[in-house]
Amino acid sequence: MPQTVGDILSQTDSSSLQADPAAEIRARQSLPSNLPLSSLEGNSGPIPSLNFNPSDQFVDVRPGTTHQFVAPSSTDERGPCPGLNAAANHGFLPRNGIATIAQTITGLGQAYSFGPEFAAALSVIAIALTGDPTSGTWSIGGPYSPLLGLGGLLSNPEGISFSHNEYESDASPARFDAYLNGGDAHSLNLPRFDQLYFSAENYTLDILRDHNKVVHDYSINNNPYYFSAPFAGLVPPIAHHFIINLMSNHSADNIQGYLSRDILKTFFSVSGPDNAHTWTAGHEQIPQNWYKRPSSNPYGAVPAFADVAILATKYPEIVQFGGNTGTVNSFVGVDPGDLSGGVYNAVTLLQGNNLGCFFFQAAQQGIPSALNGIVGNLAPVLALVNQYVSPVLTLLNCPALNTFNQSAFNQFPGYGYHPAP
Repeated sequence: MPQTVGDILSQTDSSSLQADPAAEIRARQSLPSNLPLSSLEGNSGPIPSLNFNPSDQFVDVRPGTTHQFVAPSSTDERGPCPGLNAAANHGFLPRNGIATIAQTITGLGQAYSFGPEFAAALSVIAIALTGDPTSGTWSIGGPYSPLLGLGGLLSNPEGISFSHNEYESDASPARFDAYLNGGDAHSLNLPRFDQLYFSAENYTLDILRDHNKVVHDYSINNNPYYFSAPFAGLVPPIAHHFIINLMSNHSADNIQGYLSRDILKTFFSVSGPDNAHTWTAGHEQIPQNWYKRPSSNPYGAVPAFADVAILATKYPEIVQFGGNTGTVNSFVGVDPGDLSGGVYNAVTLLQGNNLGCFFFQAAQQGIPSALNGIVGNLAPVLALVNQYVSPVLTLLNCPALNTFNQSAFNQFPGYGYHPAP
């Protein structure tokens, strides 16, 4: 049977988690009964890790091993995601930064215990929107020349570094909005990183959710082109949860995992003392003596969207679609019902697995218009997407979405903003 957020709650052993009982009672008055309180989550997310197995969880990146750190060359692709960059620097993904679906599934599973169905779906969408469907490859960074030539493409693939409003979006955990940074949404912004870094000494999901709120509000208050699409707009909230769920170190004493300042700096390629941080582009690393989440508890689509649904109970404004209308502080939301022909609305979107369903279905529905003028023949691309996304929709038990009204976005100048490489 497909899992839902309610199933996840039933698997949570809340007796082993600490919370303020009075605060819990107050919070439950306004939270849906089928969602766990964010304060009850450890660093393994809504499904807790039940044990620590060092042989299963140790990620061996010691010098001299297959997965030792090797700095990227000038021709290797590195981009906006520190986890992907680190995986490539250690050879879990191809070191040139150009990966296939199979390499993505295997590599992210080995490095982070990332759910295979989630890795497959995200990589195939990256291939469709920013990569090369002919060879089935995508770039974790910028543009590249397809190995087999352009084939059905009309230009070189741009990679996720230049996929604004398609795969990458505003309000990133540590990158600046593209419109506010000359089109660059892939370089680390040290002040934003420091804002997260100094917010705690050991990080939790709630701390990252608070940071998500801060950067979300900053974008609305400072970026007249701020825009949140149904697919790309949910990537920053998911990315905030990735940091905790995938970068935390696990041990017998910390089965759920812990994320310290030193671990955060290593994953984000930041060095130096607290008063003088520096960033070395593309040199993200997996720390030495680091243990991933157990492979028996992979971080897949179901827990990821449960995490975002829990975020929405704390900060519902983050999980909204729409944007500023050309001036700061002018956000206008778009009703999911208007986009989906009534299949989803603002209430039902957070029920069951609907948020995850809408995320993937919006990507499916939006791909044809996104590829207009980029791909000569859409049929092979759509077949590839359906092959890998449909199993996730089945897993989530999604209702059918036959229409997707993108014209509702035409009022937002950020919708059409697409910086070139």
